[in-house]
Order: sequence, then C-alpha cells, then structure tokens
Amino acid sequence: MNPSPDLSRRNFIGAVGAAVGAAGLMSSLAVTARAAEPSARLAAKRSAIKLGIDVGIDRWHGTDDLLRFVHQLGVEWAAVALPSDRGDFMDPSLTLGAVVKGFDGSLGGLGGGPGGGSGPWKVEEVQRIIDIVGKQGLRLGDLMLHAFPNVVLGLPERDRDIEHIQQSIRIAGRLGIPVLQYNFEGFRAVEGLYATPGRGGATYRAFDIKRMKDPSPLPKIGIVEDGEIWERMKYFLKAVLPVAQEAGVRLALHPNDPPIPRYRGVASPFDSIEHWKRVVNFMPSPYNGIVMETGVTAEQGGNVLETIRYFGERDCINHVHFRNVRTLVPKEQYLEVFIDEGQNDMLAAMRALHEVGYSHMLVPDHSPFILGDTNRFGAWGFALGYIKALMKAAGA
Repeated sequence: MNPSPDLSRRNFIGAVGAAVGAAGLMSSLAVTARAAEPSARLAAKRSAIKLGIDVGIDRWHGTDDLLRFVHQLGVEWAAVALPSDRGDFMDPSLTLGAVVKGFDGSLGGLGGGPGGGSGPWKVEEVQRIIDIVGKQGLRLGDLMLHAFPNVVLGLPERDRDIEHIQQSIRIAGRLGIPVLQYNFEGFRAVEGLYATPGRGGATYRAFDIKRMKDPSPLPKIGIVEDGEIWERMKYFLKAVLPVAQEAGVRLALHPNDPPIPRYRGVASPFDSIEHWKRVVNFMPSPYNGIVMETGVTAEQGGNVLETIRYFGERDCINHVHFRNVRTLVPKEQYLEVFIDEGQNDMLAAMRALHEVGYSHMLVPDHSPFILGDTNRFGAWGFALGYIKALMKAAGA
C-alpha cells in the first residue's frame, strides 16, 4: 500500500498505539559498472523491509525466550554476532593502558567488536546458530563477522586473516545467509560512554568526549594516520569482495561508533558520511555496502534522509540499525534515547527507506533500559511496536 501524502497525525498515533499496545500485552563489483542511473533503477524496485532483532546467542542468557517473544510480535528475522574461538587473537599487550570495555560491556580495542579470534568459522557452528533461531520460528538474515586483527594492524599475517574471512564468507553463502556485517575500526572509544537518567526513570547510554582522560598514542602502536588505515581497508576490500560476490553474500560495514576521528593516536577509517562514501565508491557494488545507522548518522551531525537516499539509490544499504538520538555536540556529545523522542524524524526515515526500495533487514538498536524491565522485553517490545507502526504508515 502506498503511503497517503496527507496521513493524519491521529491515524499515525493510532497505528503506533495499536502496535505498541500489542507489544505491551505480550510483556558484480567495480568491474561490472552500474548500467542505469540510480533513479531509473529505483523505479523498478519495491521495498520489502524485513523486521528483525539483534541478539547475542552465547552472550545473553535467555535468548530463546527473547526470540520467542519477538516472534509473537511478528518479527521473522534475527541478526547475530558470531565471534570465533580459533585463529589469531589481538595481543592484549598492544592496548595496555587503554579502556577496552565500556561500562555496559561494549567492546573497545582495535578493530571493534565482536572480539575473539580470526577464525574461520566452522560449518557446524554457523548451522547451530541457524537452528537456534529457526527453533523459535525466525530466520537468520545477518551474521557479524569475527575479528581480523592482523588486517587492522597491517601486520604480515594479515593475508592469513583474510583467508579465514574468505572461508567464512563461503560458508555463509553455502548456508544461505544473505548478509555479513563487519567492523573495521581504528580504536573504538568506549571510554567516553556512560549511563545517564532518562524519561520516567529509564537509563540512557550517552557519550561525552570529555570523559576520555588520556588521548596519547599507545606505546606499542603509535600514531596511525587516516591514509595508512585506509590503505589497509582497501587491501582488505580488494581481497574479500570478489569472494562475497561469488558466494552471493552482501557485506555491510558498520560505522565507527562513537564517530570520533581518532582515539589513542589511531585514525577511524569509517567515522564520517564522507568516509562511508569513500568505501562504497572505491569498489561500487551491492556486495560492498554499509549498515545504515540512523543513530550514528545523527550523532555526527548528518542528515538521515539525505544519507538514506545517497546509499539507497546505489543499492548499498545492506542492513539497517533504526534508532534515535539527541545530539548535543556533533561527534562529541550525545544521548541514545527512546525511538519516539530524539531528533530524527523516524517516519520520514522509514518512508525514505521504502522509496529507495530497501528490502533487507531492519533492527532496533541501543534501546534504553526501562526501570524494572529485567529481561529487556519491554525495551525491545516498545521499539519493535513503534517500528511496525512506522512500516504500516509508510507502506513498507
């Protein structure tokens, strides 16, 4: 159904109320250049957004209950981070003196999450995740790739890490997983994250760059400039994108979050919208895509609607984290708030995704902690109900 241009405020609020109330009751790569202009391709596309939930199978007790709960709300897809317990691991001595874990368990350190070794995955461990998700009536639509520390560090062993990534991509393709999400972060600045009171006694996660005490480079890493870490990323992309295309698996690079330009002397290669464009334009292909993060876009002072249109018209939005924030100082100070109270116009964002024909997974993210909501069902139920109402209003 196409969205009505004069959708009334009363109808929209009614849709939100119905959906949220229900929740409450249930507690070819650069070589093949694009043949058409973006606008011409969009005319032939239709949106079929896949609403999902992001879970950590082995890190969150009660995953089965959460998956069962969201399935009752109409969610049919799941995204999962899958660290590896094999391969090369980051040498912990490299990051001595730095904050590598946030107050809420957020992983910092070089490369970003999900931590662990360089893999590769085994077929049986990926199949296990598919089975866990499928048991509760959902399908696995997105896996987060394991670490590749030697690539981020530019060490000689990086080719071995890349071989592991290639093997894992082929396994994902063989098992029918359409999207692999990954991080390529200089040094994630979790030191600036903190908890702050929110609406009605809820707890928000927030970021303030002034909370980061020591900006000096780490002795064993030194200063890594943007050009250097960008060369490392290009080396990685040239090696893995042909394999992803052959396997039929889209890659989705998550923005650096918090989106500061450098931390402890190491530049962030994916910290700005211009850097996002740099990545997708380096090897233009649907397989070389991004995670469209509405929160991070606003945190850095970006225009969410323009960003959706730019990347959506190029068919390189391969996953969406759909959330709201309140930015106080772009890149330096912000609050991660409830989806209905931040600065982003979430209905307009949903309409933009629909207009560009986005048809992959969309998940809520960084939902605040609700007082007394020990299993987080209330937090995710509220966000999912609100998103379902937005999808209905936008005709998505």
